[in-house]
Amino acid sequence: MYTIIAIVLKRTPIEEHEAMDQDTQQEIERLNKVVDDFATEMKARLSEQAIKGCRGWDNPDNYYQIKSMMIQHASVSAGQEVDAANLAMILWFLRRQGTLLP
Repeated sequence: MYTIIAIVLKRTPIEEHEAMDQDTQQEIERLNKVVDDFATEMKARLSEQAIKGCRGWDNPDNYYQIKSMMIQHASVSAGQEVDAANLAMILWFLRRQGTLLP
């Protein structure tokens, strides 16, 4: 359900909704807040990895290695949700670049 909401919001900006009830508006505000908070955690973790010298996240040659890491994180342990999300973000980025072979 939340995936559908995100897609709808992406395609139809909130400003374009003529009449939105207060419950829906509050739901969207809560979703935006948690996404912003989670993104802050993602950025902090990515910064930690960059400081450690991790490189190559944006190199299409690393796609399958990153995908394998993502599969390993599929059954996320408590505290590893941010790592799994970062791997998903990297795969999303690489796919959007259109440089991957089928």
